[in-house]
Amino acid sequence: MSGRHPAAHTLMPLVADPARLKRAARDMMRRPGAPGSDGVTWALYRDGFNRRIAELAQRLRDGSWQPGPVRLMAIPSWGKKSLPLAIPTVEDRIVHRALRVAAEPVLIADAYPPWMFGWRPRGGRVEAVAAATVHLASGRTWVADLDVAAATSGATVDDTMSWLARWIHDGTYLATVRRILAGLPSPLAPGSGLQPMLTNLRLARVDDQLTGLHLVRLTDNYTAFRTNRRAAEQDADRITAALAACGLAPNASKSKVWRPNPEDLYLAG
Repeated sequence: MSGRHPAAHTLMPLVADPARLKRAARDMMRRPGAPGSDGVTWALYRDGFNRRIAELAQRLRDGSWQPGPVRLMAIPSWGKKSLPLAIPTVEDRIVHRALRVAAEPVLIADAYPPWMFGWRPRGGRVEAVAAATVHLASGRTWVADLDVAAATSGATVDDTMSWLARWIHDGTYLATVRRILAGLPSPLAPGSGLQPMLTNLRLARVDDQLTGLHLVRLTDNYTAFRTNRRAAEQDADRITAALAACGLAPNASKSKVWRPNPEDLYLAG
């Protein structure tokens, strides 16, 4: 992955295409969600839907689109007092979705290693378990299992934009994303439609340093497969060092070197 040199991509015409915006809107309408700060629900947005989409497309084309303020709330979260959530307006969610869909083919081709699963289309938990099973069946029955602590915390807007600009070279696209991130309480805030793509790009910097290992990454959990405990411990040290180089660390309470059964992997959250 580190040797790739992605070509320039012009993505904003895709983002501003009315047909793509309609698909993005319908994708988002299938998911339950509270209204944003403007109080507009999906039911209200469907009233005059074609006109709204046409106007949104024009604002994206001429550069006049600006994200609305997000509605902030906290929700209960397992193991934490609360989880801060940023709720964009429903129209802004359409833009977030369109931006992400436009970028994903580039990122899948250029940024993501083949052993990365989760937070991407057609590569989720089922595929991760299948890949892990192949490793275990080959005799690599010792694993270094490292969960990343606070993968969505501690990033600045400039940090986040640098991760994205490594792979996406459309200046207008990048400027649009920057406007969105500037209005969030933090650039990787839960609730943004650009998540978890941006966290994936944060971890892609770690992935770059782990060539040669027998790996499966499911979202923010790294599993390295080895034939003996000592080698697995060395892999755990190497993953820990790669995380440290990117300002991250493993979650000690959820990380270990062990010998699992296939059904033991990736079954919990």
